[in-house]
Amino acid sequence: MLFRFFSCVLLWGCAIRGFTQTLYPAATIPAALKENAHVVVRTYQCTFEVLNQGEARETEHKVFTLLDASAQKQAEIVFNYDKFTEIEEIEATVYDGAGNVMRKLKKKDIEDVKPPEYFVNDTRYKRLHLSGSAYPYTIEYKVVLHHTGLLFYPIFDPQSDPGAAIEHAVYTVKMPAGLSARFKELNLPENAKTGENTWELNNLTAIQAAAYAPVSRFSRPMVMSAPTDFTMGGIAGDMRSWESLGAFFHTLNAERNALAPETVGKLQQLVADCPDLACKVKRVYDYLQANTRYFYVGMGIGGWQPAAAVTVDQYKYGDCKGLSNYTQAMLQALGIPSYYALIRAGEDEQVQFPDFPNPWFNHACLCVPDGKDTLWLECTSQRVSCGFLGDFTDNRPALLITPEGGKMVRTTAYDYTQNTASRKATLSLLADGSGQWESEETYRGILQETPAYLATLHDEEKKKNLYNMLNFKDFEIEKIAYKTIRARIPEVKETLSLRLPRIASISGKRYFLPACVPADNLLIPSENTDIRTQDVQADARGYTKESVTEITLPEGYRLESGFEPVHLNTPFGQFDMDITASLGRLVVTHKLILNNQIHPKTAYPALLTFLKAVVKAEKTKLVLVKPD
Repeated sequence: MLFRFFSCVLLWGCAIRGFTQTLYPAATIPAALKENAHVVVRTYQCTFEVLNQGEARETEHKVFTLLDASAQKQAEIVFNYDKFTEIEEIEATVYDGAGNVMRKLKKKDIEDVKPPEYFVNDTRYKRLHLSGSAYPYTIEYKVVLHHTGLLFYPIFDPQSDPGAAIEHAVYTVKMPAGLSARFKELNLPENAKTGENTWELNNLTAIQAAAYAPVSRFSRPMVMSAPTDFTMGGIAGDMRSWESLGAFFHTLNAERNALAPETVGKLQQLVADCPDLACKVKRVYDYLQANTRYFYVGMGIGGWQPAAAVTVDQYKYGDCKGLSNYTQAMLQALGIPSYYALIRAGEDEQVQFPDFPNPWFNHACLCVPDGKDTLWLECTSQRVSCGFLGDFTDNRPALLITPEGGKMVRTTAYDYTQNTASRKATLSLLADGSGQWESEETYRGILQETPAYLATLHDEEKKKNLYNMLNFKDFEIEKIAYKTIRARIPEVKETLSLRLPRIASISGKRYFLPACVPADNLLIPSENTDIRTQDVQADARGYTKESVTEITLPEGYRLESGFEPVHLNTPFGQFDMDITASLGRLVVTHKLILNNQIHPKTAYPALLTFLKAVVKAEKTKLVLVKPD
């Protein structure tokens, strides 16, 4: 589901009237702002003027200098418009590095684009192509938007672009008498608020991505804004609490869950022999997956309102809103209560603010209470197991839409005990350094998502992906097979047969073999630990990877010296590795656990020490010798 929203990020609309005639030579950018930056925002002024409960004018004026090719994508600027948003004015100018005008925006530079064919909505896009001929160069634009639906107010996020430094940025919200806005300030410097509803940022250096930090787009300086009272599509609501916001969506969804009597009869037959609620829910969910497909529908208020259940039942398609409402209607027909749920979906979108009711959701799913348990249903996928949420919607706040209003809850979290990969393998070595690899690996939880996707591909596509993924230096895939097991914690079994032409190297009478095949390939950043500014997290969710590899040695070879077992137990996780030797055979056992605990920035050196120790152990070379 794609909720359309307004955002005062640097690529979306608002602006003051009229371009300044001032040029912007790149030489005047302070040296400190160029450090680690790919783009420098010279000035950014965003004003959101609320005219009444359902109408606003948004204006933006932005000037930014692209320093190198890493910022090139920002020369393509996009503004969306639809039934609720009209683009009143767009102007733009491109300057060279010295500040001379290269060209002004012409009609041919504006591309009017409709969404992809798997979308049915009234949204269109104005895309501006403003590339310069050489770096650095500067782009200036202004845009004026008129909104006639105010569920969303902007987010002021001037450093949303990667590698962006800010010379000057201002955000102002103007409210009419009798209406009030609400704000959530995040990571702002002192004295950033310069007026009642005005914020100003100056001389912000580019933010560098930090390794092993909790993922959050809300670590940047920003101001979230939201209405108190609003009107959307002719329906009034208020956002004073999650309860009242949920009441608005409950009104929006009302009387859209009726089903034809023949459909109800079919469902009753479908679950007639089910002994419990879980069985009934799974039957309905399997029916949903077998009989519908995802197709986004967002005409007018439909960007927020689900299609009627009877419509989805008739045409067999819908978006996340429509499919979730349809599933709720089917369960309701069987006397099973469930709750439509709004969520901020995305692998790295796990933050919401309980103290700041806001509509920043982009997805809908379904929550089914079952005593002490709760079933979460992702209604848009034909592949995901009943009751399993992947990294798109796991472990984050969700707003349940109930008859009493909204209720904020948290979706299921999967940690290192459920996100697992367990492998049994044999490696048969030949005297020339080549080998034959046979393995069976079972992936569970979040870790099964990639192999589950591979399982849906044709054999050649499977191989193409694995040649890029497997951490072997040189290999040829001879056999590949997948078996998918659908469960609350789904599993995928992967069977591989590989020919390894150069798994070992030979020097004289010695034979050198990597102890850990394949290694985990952990990231060891060169980040300066003295300037660490963010908290530390070894993994966003946590996982366990373990393997037992039986190595058959070339005839006559033996391990030259023993291997000292490695055991590391740290606040970030655990690592164990051991090698046992017998006549003509080695057995390598390996286990790595990374948890998702968040630690203060002072823990970063300790995490690096742990990771380096793991990498060192995994890179151990085994030396085999053949007695004379």
